[in-house]
Formats: sequence, structure tokens, C-alpha cells
Amino acid sequence: MLGMALLLGCEGDDSLKQPPAADDGIDEGTEPPPPTQPEDPPPPDDGDPPPMGEEEPDAGPPPVDPDAGIPPVTGGGVPIPPDSASWRFLGTAEGGPREVLGVTQDEGGNVWVAGGEDGLCLLAPGAASLRCYTMADGLKPWAPWKGKDPAPETRYLKVLSVTGGPAGTVFVGYEGRPNCESEFYKAPGVGVVKDPSIYKSGDADRVELQADGTLRVVHYDIHSPAHSVPGYGHREKLCTVNRIVWDKARNSLWFASNHGLAWGEPDYQGGEACSSEEIRAANAWVYAGVEARQRCKFGVMEHVHPAIAMGDSTTSEDSRLAGDVWGVAVRPDGDVWLGSHIRTTRFKIMTNAVGHVGTGAPWNFEAARKQSEERKHRANRIDLWPDAVTEPLFPTHEQRKDDLVSDLALMPDGTVWVSSFAWGLAKMNDAGVVTGYLLEGEGDRHVSSLERDPRDGSLWIGHRWGKGLMRMHGEGEFVSHNPALGGRGGLPIWDIQTVGSGEERKVLVAFSAQRDPAGNIVRPGAIGIYSGK
Repeated sequence: MLGMALLLGCEGDDSLKQPPAADDGIDEGTEPPPPTQPEDPPPPDDGDPPPMGEEEPDAGPPPVDPDAGIPPVTGGGVPIPPDSASWRFLGTAEGGPREVLGVTQDEGGNVWVAGGEDGLCLLAPGAASLRCYTMADGLKPWAPWKGKDPAPETRYLKVLSVTGGPAGTVFVGYEGRPNCESEFYKAPGVGVVKDPSIYKSGDADRVELQADGTLRVVHYDIHSPAHSVPGYGHREKLCTVNRIVWDKARNSLWFASNHGLAWGEPDYQGGEACSSEEIRAANAWVYAGVEARQRCKFGVMEHVHPAIAMGDSTTSEDSRLAGDVWGVAVRPDGDVWLGSHIRTTRFKIMTNAVGHVGTGAPWNFEAARKQSEERKHRANRIDLWPDAVTEPLFPTHEQRKDDLVSDLALMPDGTVWVSSFAWGLAKMNDAGVVTGYLLEGEGDRHVSSLERDPRDGSLWIGHRWGKGLMRMHGEGEFVSHNPALGGRGGLPIWDIQTVGSGEERKVLVAFSAQRDPAGNIVRPGAIGIYSGK
């Protein structure tokens, strides 16, 4: 009876809902969106009509398809009831961290865990316990400033994200210190000090496991040196890396960070120059008409975000609202869907020349950035849960319903499932048109992680609170796996990843810790490894 009840789904009828035509703004009683920082105004874009026969400006935000109906149930396989025998859990008793924020596996079978303040933890193939690494072992959640080590006594370690790479290699994302996004941009004044130990904190590492169990660490300093980006001086914005995606096919890393998305070289070994001749050529430009400049520096290019102008009376028209990026999915053509707290966009890093004249695709970061950020490309700033007004109008705070995107999952037919920390699931087609919503109920809508299961095409769904772990086999057809979790379904689930295929596939789940109102951990988290059907 329990299995049958679980197969019926959650909270009654949850068939795919059609998107609303408008919204009333942020619901009362919900968690407010995280604070976001306006950034410096961008270089002015050309708002004039393009020459005849060249690029046509986008017409506006993508319409919701009024005749979409309820899409047919596709993929997902036969619903499978929860099975505790298919799970393996590892926690502090096995040497794991108190808090599990991410879990992944490299191509050599090593399981790596983002353990928050406990560091980066490793479960080697065949091992029964984990080993955790910290700054004492070489982890580097900071970068030098002008060749000097900024305030080592104030360093802060919190591993937020991990993604597996080649055998023995993992890419690690850190949390920056408080105010790291705005520290570099303090207004000058008497007694004002811009602290490099804050704005150079966080970012990411490339970590290689050595034969003796030690680590070789190369740091990604996610920034742009002076005049490496057209229209800007030195830039220090991104510091907290929420998720990392490795695109092996195109030898790319994507850092989903506070304020925006950055690109990284997976095989970066240090130094200023990026190694790919193709990428260097695509991102070379001329400063002031005479001096050759290069955007790709120190193994990274940053950043892009589908920002909007803020309409509050206390802000200028040039102030932009960006928000954190949590959702990243690489399309088959190499372009990247990215979802932020404010908007979602297709970052056309590989296809920005399609339908546009003289952009220099592929790999031209600046051309792709413009096609997400310039005014005339507002159709590529997708408002999944619509504000009360649309561009070119600027929403006030009361008119906003921030999307608060938490993750993305790309399906084989081009469909993108988008989760929100506050609003549930949105379904978007390959053209960027929202076709429906799921999990809108009060107990269902706080979704923090998604992952497509390559074994049967189903969708694993993790909640920040409320519903724990569930699996969607057909649209609106949910199975709760909480009965098999030994009470861990009450813990926040920040990350779900899959490795392998067919009967060898495994689902890796990061069950985070439970904290009291003072922030103390009162129940530690766990790593969950699922090997069932």
C-alpha cells in the first residue's frame, strides 16, 4: 500500500499548469530574494537599428504559448517505488563532513564531497571511510594581490561545489568572504580601505590527487585585469562559486557564481596566458585603437548575466539587477543555458554569429555577452515567473517576482526543466518559451537541485525544505523517496549528480546539515549513493 500511495504523486493533482499571463509580485510570507548588488554601468550598446540585411533586434520577451496544452508524458520510464536496499549513506561516522553541499565523481571513480567548512572530502574506490582536506593540505580559497599574500590570518574555507574531471581531478568552488562582491568597489573617502583579503577570497581550484594521497592545487582567480574587458578597468566581482559544470567535449568549465557566469580552462596549470590558440584569437581586441588586449587571462573569462534595470526611485536607470547564478546546462551545440535569481538566458558562446554579422563565433565571449545583456536582446532575458511589468519597463521591488533559479536540467528533446528556491518547477522549450509549471504548492515549491537520470530519463528533484527527495517519471508523476532515506529527507538537498550509464549509473545526493536559528549544526548531513533502477 505504501508503494502504491507514493506512486500516485504528491499533494493530489499536479498536472502541468499553464503559465499565468501576469503575476502580483512577490507573495507575502515567502522568503525574500537574496540581496543583489548593482554593478557599474556597462559600455553603451548601439541602440540604433541595424543596417538593412544585417541583424534584426529581438522583438521582446518570449511569449507563453497559449495553445501548448498539457504536453504528453515522455521519458522517465516506469515509476519505481523507493528501495532502501539501493542506497548507501556515509556521514560523520565514516569520516565525512558535518555539512554536505555537493557530491561528484571523477573519471577514476573517486567520489569527492563539498564539505563546507570541513573542506574537500574524498571517498576512494573501495574505501569504507572518507578523508577530508583543508587549507593545510593545499586548498586555496584566496588569491594574491599585487604579488602579495593578503592577510593570511583572515582566510576562510568553505567548499560549496564540486564537479569531477579526468581521473584523479576535481574542480572545487568556494564561498567568498562576506561582501566580497562589493569590497573592490567601495567609494573613495577618508578612512575607506579596500581589503584584498575580502575581494580576493573564494573562487575555485583545480585539484589533482597524487599517488601518495596528497593534492596538487592550481587556483582559478576569477577576475579581469585592467582593460582586459572592453569598457572596464580592473574587475573583481565573482567570488562565490555555487555550481561548476565540466563540458568535456569542448574542454570548458562553467562557474555559476554570485553575480554572473564565468568560463574556465579545465587543464589550466597557472600563469597569465590561456593555453588555447583558438580561444585567444577569438577574444583578442584592440584597446584605444592601438594596443592589443586579451580577454582570456589566468585561465578564465568573466562574466555574463541576464541583468535587468532596476526601477526603484532610489536607483539610477543605469543600475542593473543581476543576482546569483545557480543553474547551468550545456546544450548540444555548446551554448549554455544559465539561470539566475532574476532572469534566464541562452549564452551563445558557440553560436553568436548565427543571424548576426561580424561577431566572430565561436568562443567570442564579448559577442555572446552582448546577446544576453544589450537592450535590443531583451527576448534572451527570460522571465520564468513573470514580474508585473516587462521590459522595456523597469520593475519596482513591489512589481518583481524574482525567479530565484536554483538549478537546470536539460532533456534530450531540448526541453529545460528549471527549479526555483521559491516557486517550484518551470518547463521551458528549446526556443526559451515557458510551457508550464509544476510543484507550485506551499510544501512543494522550495526546490534546490535537479538532475536528469541517464538510465531512464526521469528527473530527480531535491528540496531545500518540505518534500525531501522525489523523482518525476512522467510530467506530474512523482515518487517520493523519503521512506528509503532513514529520516534524511528532512535535510536540505543542495546538489544531485549522476555518473555512469545503464545499469552502472549511480545517483549522488548531497544531504546538507540541519542548523538551529543561531546557525549551529544540530544534525549533520550525509552523502547518499543510489544504485537502484
